[in-house]
Amino acid sequence: MRIESTQALRTASRGTLVIAILAALGVAGCQPSKPSRSSRPSATKSESSTTAAPDATATTTEAVPSPAEDSSLKGDANEAMPAETHVAEAPTTKAPANETAAAEMPKTETPESAANAAKPADAPPSEAVVAAPAEAGPQLYARHCAACHGEKGDGRGIAAAYVFPKPRDFQLGKFRLVSTSNNVPSREDLHAVLVRGMPGSSMPPWAHLSQADRDSLVDEVMRLRRQGAKDFYIKTLKEQDDLTDEEIAADDIQEEIQEYVDRFSTPGESTEVPEMGQPTPEGLAAAVETYAKSGCLQCHGKDGKGDGVQKMIDDEQYPTAPRDFTVGIFKGGSDEASLYRRIAYGMPGTPMPASKQLTPEQMVGLVHYIRAMSTEEQRKAAVLNRDKIVAKTLDSLPVDANDSAWSEIQPVALRMAPLWWRNNADPGLQVQAAHDGKAIAVRIAWNDASPNRHAASSESFEDAVAMELYGGDVEPFLGMGAAKSAVDVWFWDADRQGKPMAVEALYPNTVVDVYPFSETVAVSAELDRAGARTADQPDISLPAKASGNQIVPTDDASGATSLTGGGPGTVTFRIPRNQLVKATGQWKDDRWTVVMTRALAVESEDDGVAIAPGQRVSAAFAVWDGGHQDRDGKKLITIWQDFELESKP
Repeated sequence: MRIESTQALRTASRGTLVIAILAALGVAGCQPSKPSRSSRPSATKSESSTTAAPDATATTTEAVPSPAEDSSLKGDANEAMPAETHVAEAPTTKAPANETAAAEMPKTETPESAANAAKPADAPPSEAVVAAPAEAGPQLYARHCAACHGEKGDGRGIAAAYVFPKPRDFQLGKFRLVSTSNNVPSREDLHAVLVRGMPGSSMPPWAHLSQADRDSLVDEVMRLRRQGAKDFYIKTLKEQDDLTDEEIAADDIQEEIQEYVDRFSTPGESTEVPEMGQPTPEGLAAAVETYAKSGCLQCHGKDGKGDGVQKMIDDEQYPTAPRDFTVGIFKGGSDEASLYRRIAYGMPGTPMPASKQLTPEQMVGLVHYIRAMSTEEQRKAAVLNRDKIVAKTLDSLPVDANDSAWSEIQPVALRMAPLWWRNNADPGLQVQAAHDGKAIAVRIAWNDASPNRHAASSESFEDAVAMELYGGDVEPFLGMGAAKSAVDVWFWDADRQGKPMAVEALYPNTVVDVYPFSETVAVSAELDRAGARTADQPDISLPAKASGNQIVPTDDASGATSLTGGGPGTVTFRIPRNQLVKATGQWKDDRWTVVMTRALAVESEDDGVAIAPGQRVSAAFAVWDGGHQDRDGKKLITIWQDFELESKP
């Protein structure tokens, strides 16, 4: 972030310094003025540095850089679910309940509950699924948010490397989804994101948390934003105005800092959202003209497919692209009021500007026109859902994917989102479960146009699926649990099932050196000489196989692996005697179907999570598509689901 020149700031009063800081932050109308001790910052307003046509949503793209681990990570068991950071113990002092004056939200036509006035119409149910006492914001943030957003809210959590778009930097204060004139989000803006998540990114919904817990998280995000503003101002005073800690501790400077923080974090007024009414042919025709003349088509394309200008970057210099309106994915909500605000206020930090040149009538017309490009079904499908999976009691356990017993069990459809965003990624995941009182079978099916069965070459990746289980009362962060909240992971990948691919099948012209334990003198360097085939070699010639390394595919009919995780970098194989999960998969009609089985009872925690009839555990799922080079943290995930075993009659 660039501030005015050091010399200029040193000669200016700190009142002018405030204005310079705001200008550096991209605040409209804040240009350095004549030195004046009475000068004070105006309310912040983050403007986009890129001129572009109005957009109705945040932007993402498929043409994004690969994860940092792309050159080395494979679709094995290194990370079966998104990573979570192990954070330092959170402070026990609860943040003030309301550190900023939230602006009154405008009246809208959106269906809203009394408990959540800003809840978008397409948000999932907000009732708490997991009953737990309300916790302080810092503890909730440490458990659920710090992995991505960082312990200090700087967007640099340990899981940030695995997701795109990148997590928001709360300290910087450039929030995308706002309803205020100065682009500082209100409490209702932040709460709406918690309830709905941000489709088009890896930010999941947290509607299952209680209202009190979500309020505490909003308090903590606001506290982090205010702390970021304070730290930035003090840093600038030291670096640009040469003030010492003693000078900064003076009452007048502290007052100056507090004033800056207040103005930087206090929401401005919110424009009244007009009555939307119903779309009419005449109104839609006028909206088409507005769409063209106001420049929307330059980015979003003539038909709204996001095929206009493609080379875009946001304020953090990450690539981005226009929204494809036809798929129904809207980060800030697809209801009319939310879309109206996106058009009116833009999306700070992105090429999507505010539409100050448009009248309310024109913006209403654009809202109707944009919504007409997608269906209500598409828009609802964009929001990750939390559901209940019930394992039905059967006399005989169906371990085969084609067992007729599965037809008696209603599948549960779960929506998935890619951690490294790409459009049209949801594979139509469906889950069924059954048990016989002794063992459980889980049938998982998803769409995949081409089977990727092997990863023998460095550029190939196999298809895979995982189920993550947690048996405690208070769920840890979705990504691999935490040090004191370990998760049980059942993992299947196509490369482990059946006979592994021989190197010769992939590289028929391979030339090998002498194998010391199978040859004394090599008669030639050709692969077809006697004793040169992989199958001819004793295990001692293949150390990974000889040592029993479980990552090496075997001839086992099961492609399952039992894993455990207690935070980032801790996912590991259970030892052979604790490998209790079995799984087989088949690909047919562009769809994978995998059945995982395991005994309900376990001897110890080393075997995994024990499950009993009538018991509830938490479950989440991940899918890797080898055709899209998915591996490790690059995958599709669900959020936590409720998994229950039907009591045996």
